[in-house]
Amino acid sequence: MQFIYPSFLWAMAFVAVPILIHLFNFQRAKKVYFTNIAFLKEIKSVSSAQNKLRHLLVLLMRCAFIVALVLAFAQPYLPAPQALTAAGSSRHVSIYTDNSFSMQAEKDNKKLLNVATQYGEQIISLFPKNSQFQTLSNGFEGNMNYFTEAKKATEHINRLDYSSSGRNLQSVYERQLTAFRTHAGTANNFIFWISDFQKSITNPLKINDLDSTNTFYLVPLQTANISNLYVDSVWLENPFIKLNENNTLYAKINHFADKNSSQGVSERAAKLFIDGKQVSNGTITLEANGTTTLKMNFAVQTSGAKNCKITLDDSPILFDNEYYFTLQAAPTIKIVHITADKDNFVSNVYQQETFFQTQSFSVNSIDYNALQTADLVVLQSIAQIDNALLAAVQKFMAKGGTLTVFPHENFDVSSYTSLLGFPINTAKGESIELMPPDSRNPFYQGIFERITTTMNMPICRQTLEMGTIGQTLLKYKNEKPFLKFINSNNNSQTKIFVFGTPLKDDFSDLGKHAIFVPLMYKIALNSTQQRGKFAYSFEENLAEIQLLDSLANKNDVFKLVHTDTKTEFIPAQRIADGKLLIEIPKTNTLSGNYDIIRKTDNKLIHAMSLNYSKLESVADCYDAEELKKLFANHKNVQIFSDADAANFAAQFQEKNIAKPLWRYLIFAALAFLLAEILLLRLWKS
Repeated sequence: MQFIYPSFLWAMAFVAVPILIHLFNFQRAKKVYFTNIAFLKEIKSVSSAQNKLRHLLVLLMRCAFIVALVLAFAQPYLPAPQALTAAGSSRHVSIYTDNSFSMQAEKDNKKLLNVATQYGEQIISLFPKNSQFQTLSNGFEGNMNYFTEAKKATEHINRLDYSSSGRNLQSVYERQLTAFRTHAGTANNFIFWISDFQKSITNPLKINDLDSTNTFYLVPLQTANISNLYVDSVWLENPFIKLNENNTLYAKINHFADKNSSQGVSERAAKLFIDGKQVSNGTITLEANGTTTLKMNFAVQTSGAKNCKITLDDSPILFDNEYYFTLQAAPTIKIVHITADKDNFVSNVYQQETFFQTQSFSVNSIDYNALQTADLVVLQSIAQIDNALLAAVQKFMAKGGTLTVFPHENFDVSSYTSLLGFPINTAKGESIELMPPDSRNPFYQGIFERITTTMNMPICRQTLEMGTIGQTLLKYKNEKPFLKFINSNNNSQTKIFVFGTPLKDDFSDLGKHAIFVPLMYKIALNSTQQRGKFAYSFEENLAEIQLLDSLANKNDVFKLVHTDTKTEFIPAQRIADGKLLIEIPKTNTLSGNYDIIRKTDNKLIHAMSLNYSKLESVADCYDAEELKKLFANHKNVQIFSDADAANFAAQFQEKNIAKPLWRYLIFAALAFLLAEILLLRLWKS
């Protein structure tokens, strides 16, 4: 038996007080005269023996009461078997505190992260002063690989803030084992995990591989009725944003509610900001765990990269209330037109808009360098694709470019097949009118106000047959394909449009028909490439930004500048195939819009947006009972359920370090006091 407060044992001296009272009876005797005392002598001998026994029993009860009371204040305890292990071990303790954004949820009006730090402080106080602690959090900073004394460990836990890094328990466990191997040995160590135990971070843990020589302590932090609203993704109705025209943005909004909650959200505000100005808004009403698509209209007045965000009105989980993304407004579309004809059908179409930049080349005088910076290459009436042109076009398509082909009336099947990457054949047919476009095809959205079966269509004579490959955008009235759309097998971003007839008056009136201009516009608008994704997540490893040819200098260094806080840093990066490849940082980085700036001259190159992981938005967690089932076969794993942070130390001591006896001593003291009262009341002198 040991004592928590042994200094109280000095109060045992008070046991002498009832003993002194018993030895020195200060009550003065009173004389009573009797004529015959023979019988009194006999009564006196009997009464004296009974009184002596009574007084001794009362004295014993009083002494026992004082002893029990003093021992209760000294708080004795019986050490648990685990305490023997701790005394003989290296006393190295690893504490993982989950500081992911899901810990913004609240329990009793306190953020879970604040509750977790309280647990961490108490855990440190449970171990002897010479113990060493590793305080691990999601940042995985270098100083977390070492063990420190209790004071520094407590300071580190108190400084914890939310981290954008998501860690699963398997990676946490491996980091803890590495620290033990390096500094402490792999056995008889203490491992604490304080977390909400989201299923997304717990499931990767290889439970059967847990080391049985170490002791694991799991502290699940639970909160009831979790509700969270977040943006899943955004997309444009028309990928090409024209200036001063209405454009439509769609946002997929998800709601998460835990198994204890059945409430959704009602009339929550959503706002769209572009370059810091609100341009649209909407409201969201969703059932629990529902999904909706929010439609938001906007217009922009200037071209270039636009820093955008959607904000939601939602609490208590706040980190995902803002979703950042980048839009490219009215980008310049570079078109290279290579032809053997003298007509100007193609070049005339693209001269009507300033955002089209067209270069036309004769088949005999091609600037092949122009192809590598183009978005769209149009080949017209080329009888045979020579090796130089074939290599240049294939290189262009490998980078995600769009190719449009109007065949020659006597085209070379072999060279065309090599160019397109799929089999084709020559065809000889009569002039046939085309069928009206299919209004259900997404390609035609935004082109025609109305499509009817009586719509006037071009008359064309087929010279090229494409079979069943790809998607038919236009066809003859005999059901044979006239215009095909094919995604390249080598690059999913590469688009190929192939017409079944030459662009000549002898074979088609397409070049002079009213449908030609919107058709070629749509092909060009589909050819533009977003220079980077709308948005990136911290889960991703790499961001790819398409550089303009004049900027693709491999020796250049680019920095990221946060548009709100103006903080800047230089990420790991490299340039390959005209693309800037940026390694997305995992720690100490804010979500938001970032300008990409060349360091040498501070020139703005492009923009990108970073968002926190959506895994943290889905706070689907294991409760204590579910964790007990998961770890049921591991006797070295203890799970604390419904432990109040203020009393955690006492519960941990009772379960792992000692069995307290003070409660029993209080009951014993009361029992001795009651026995004394009964002796005095019921046993008369």
